[in-house]
Amino acid sequence: MKILDVKKEVFQLTCTTDTKGLKKEHPNLTNGKDLRYKEQWLKILEDVKSLRNQGLDLSIADLEESEAMLKESLYTVGKIVGLNEEQLNIDWQKIKLESMFSDIHIEDI
Repeated sequence: MKILDVKKEVFQLTCTTDTKGLKKEHPNLTNGKDLRYKEQWLKILEDVKSLRNQGLDLSIADLEESEAMLKESLYTVGKIVGLNEEQLNIDWQKIKLESMFSDIHIEDI
């Protein structure tokens, strides 16, 4: 398989059109890799396929959208139960801080 064919498949699987877009939307796949070499592209392709098989092929846009939905839900429910804006902001900051160190489970919130 030629490097152009590998790149084409990577772009197709990641819904990107070029190397710049791949780096921007999927830094987890490109960090530390020299994209001038076919071996690096084959490793990226292997990683993409592995993530897809695990159902973890989320892009940065997907993650940002999920974060926005979570924040909106928190604020909606918080307002219903009578929390003010300051309390909601504090809760949101706690969630963001906790997410840096461990998984967050909605039941625990």
